[in-house]
Amino acid sequence: MAGSLLEFRAPDTLRRRRPLSIDNLWYERVSRFGLGRSKFRSSVAPKSSVAPKSAAPRLEAPPEPPSEPYEFSDLHKDSFRALAASVSFVGVCTLLFAGLSVVFALGEAYMGFVPNGIGTAAVAAVYGVMAWWMVSAGRSLSAMVRTRGQDIERLMEAVVQLRRLFGLARVVIIVLAMLVTVGGALVVWCNVMVAPGGKCLGVFG
Repeated sequence: MAGSLLEFRAPDTLRRRRPLSIDNLWYERVSRFGLGRSKFRSSVAPKSSVAPKSAAPRLEAPPEPPSEPYEFSDLHKDSFRALAASVSFVGVCTLLFAGLSVVFALGEAYMGFVPNGIGTAAVAAVYGVMAWWMVSAGRSLSAMVRTRGQDIERLMEAVVQLRRLFGLARVVIIVLAMLVTVGGALVVWCNVMVAPGGKCLGVFG
């Protein structure tokens, strides 16, 4: 009877000495592949569930309100009105002079003075271009006085026309000054250096 009890209780003692647990089973299975218990636990450690902090949203500056277009005062517009009238008047008169110059050029060519007709036609062309720019500038200034909210745009249009006008006038003045200088130097050279008291320019009489 005692021997049978020992034989019957032997498995219970074995179970108590080595209790079965989930860790023991995992260690026994994983140890065959060369992994230790500490390595296996670190490899299967759960990841942190804390989400990364997102960057704080940037505060954008509020949009600036649209600025109102610049408007000249009534006193300034009176000055611009007088300037527009003067520029337009000079432009129209210059345009009439250009037309008369064209008529004179045709008459000179008809009478046989072709070189004089060509010169007069060139002068008429210059007058016509200058007159057109002056009339355009006066029209832009008049529009600036009449309208609202477009003062700067109209003023710049007039400035562009006037810049072209005075640029051409500068070129014409430089060319005329050079011609007068060359002509005067030629006359002095002929009358003083070459033939004193005589005429060396027989072509011109």
